[in-house]
Amino acid sequence: MGICIAQHRKEIKMEKNALAKKTCFSNYHISNIENGYSVLGIETFAKICNALNITPDYLLLSTLKSNNIPQNIVNKLNH
Repeated sequence: MGICIAQHRKEIKMEKNALAKKTCFSNYHISNIENGYSVLGIETFAKICNALNITPDYLLLSTLKSNNIPQNIVNKLNH
């Protein structure tokens, strides 16, 4: 999921330190999340979604797609 967070953050041209400020987490913690060294708790996940202005399902579904789950299963989740 960290990779998806990093990708979306870059897509919206948000610097890592800006995400850290918006979530009240350290740059180090954001870096650990994006690199998969920290496991996201629900509160952390919610804060990141809010800071990136996305819904949790956006990140969850993009995570599913990036984990090579067959597209037909992902499509069923979207309907």
